[in-house]
Amino acid sequence: MASALRGAPPGTAARPKAKAAKLLDVLSALEGDEPGSDREEIFIAPPDNAAGDFTDEDSGDEDCPRGPRLPGSVLHASVVSEDSGSEEGSGELALQPASKRQKAGADDQRIWAERDVQPDFSSWTASDPHIEDLRSQELSPVGLFELFFDEGTINFIVDKTNRYAQQKGIALGLTAQELKCVLGILILSGYISYPRRRMFWETSPDSHHPLVADAIRRDRFELIFSYLHFADNSELDESDRFAKVRPLIVRMNCNFQKHAPLEEFYSFGQSTWECLDPRGSRRLPAVRLGYRVWCGTTISGYLVWFEPSQGTLFTRPERGLDLGGSMVLRFVDALRARGCLPYHVFFDKVFTSVKLMSILREKGIKATGTVREHRTDRCPPKDPKLLRKMKRGSSDYKVDEHKEILVCRRHDSSVSNTCSSALGIEPMRLARQHTGAAGARAQVHPPSLLKLYQEKAGGVGRLDQNIAKYRVKIRGLKWYSSFIGYVIDAALNNAWQLHRICCPDRRVDLLAFRRYVACVYLESNADTTSQGRRGRRLETESRFDMTGHWIIHQHKRTRCALCHSQTNTRCEKCQKGVHAKCFRKYHTR
Repeated sequence: MASALRGAPPGTAARPKAKAAKLLDVLSALEGDEPGSDREEIFIAPPDNAAGDFTDEDSGDEDCPRGPRLPGSVLHASVVSEDSGSEEGSGELALQPASKRQKAGADDQRIWAERDVQPDFSSWTASDPHIEDLRSQELSPVGLFELFFDEGTINFIVDKTNRYAQQKGIALGLTAQELKCVLGILILSGYISYPRRRMFWETSPDSHHPLVADAIRRDRFELIFSYLHFADNSELDESDRFAKVRPLIVRMNCNFQKHAPLEEFYSFGQSTWECLDPRGSRRLPAVRLGYRVWCGTTISGYLVWFEPSQGTLFTRPERGLDLGGSMVLRFVDALRARGCLPYHVFFDKVFTSVKLMSILREKGIKATGTVREHRTDRCPPKDPKLLRKMKRGSSDYKVDEHKEILVCRRHDSSVSNTCSSALGIEPMRLARQHTGAAGARAQVHPPSLLKLYQEKAGGVGRLDQNIAKYRVKIRGLKWYSSFIGYVIDAALNNAWQLHRICCPDRRVDLLAFRRYVACVYLESNADTTSQGRRGRRLETESRFDMTGHWIIHQHKRTRCALCHSQTNTRCEKCQKGVHAKCFRKYHTR
């Protein structure tokens, strides 16, 4: 992003003085870069007409022969700085007079002392009965995924999609069964990707995918996908640029928090809701283009709470904090809805300030994070220039006498500042780290707060890594069409995290988990009424999902799928002949 803004036209620097750069200008500037340039990451704001009705038009398959295209609403969207969550990177705050900005950031005078912190938080003793209940249910991967895409959420999307199509004069008649087929295809596209999504239905032997083709017809999928909707256009809040996806955000946040593991340590940071990738042009380097998403996760990467960023234009900071600090408070409030417990939240320098630490301490929340020097409220540890001359691993620290907030400055590969309201310098345990020479390591004693921060602060990074591995590839040209892919990926990640916790003896990797859910959704919800489709269904993992399997009588005798002798009964869901005595064994792995 930094290089993108460097190459942008004049007036598009990281601290805008008039208006933010437009995506079209930034992409035009990037076309002149060398092909070997590093991968760019560009965050964009929602388009100005985000709540407008005409932004719903879908131009068809995004993978057309001419290559990926971006709709005009996205091309004319504003590009935001990577640090727009902070005060100095926010275009809206930068437009304020300097005196007002300084007054907004002013705080009470602090008395700094050279001693270790003495926190008075209670210890963590909470148990998690909900996880124990999930363990006892022994849910399949599909059952865990449907904790988030539950019946209420599926019916909600069906209703809003049908209503939107009706407003456009189309009698869509979408059913929950068809929507699950669509979800199955979207999940499948994460690990089986074609240059054009219509290739799934081609009869060519090199591309035909019978699991997809037998589940739903191509034109029906295209029609449903083009009208997929999550809100009532007649009731949109124009003050919210994410109004068209807000109801789904609220529902998913509710489900994520309801089933989240109750833990002491959490991580807060920025994720990317990646939209259409403009890498079809040979003149452009690799570009990751999307919307910033504020995320609160467990340390293993379970997404507890998320909120797409729309800058300070529609989200006003709280209690004199910048936008990033305000989002931390919203995440903390979501955590406290499950109980006022001594949670410990980790975040990086984009969010950390001594003022934020003070507010969290008042709420009974422990916090640790790296911090920029100008946000330490004039804490006076040693000058960075002096610290660089000292032995590597040297540190200096001060504590706020009233709030018990510690700021530690340490010389490592560079000089960094770490702030905490719950951890101090002691105990300093022996550790090994690289010294810069080839293969050389040195014994150091890192402060306690720094060691725990390095261990617990990577939750959002793990979430991003899991989503990026098998990200949903099918996208439309509505500016928000990729949002359903982000939500599906996040729900699958969360379901997989719960599977690892609830079924430690039956662990599968993320790819196997996604494949199971995709196969069950496509086979179990396939349309068998169409001519030529009956009897062509594939036998996949759905026979083991323990859902909807009933033994019924059949007039024509067939062979049992297990023992292969003649039988008058079959499984209603699998459409396989099976004896009553073989029924349980056939459906058990």
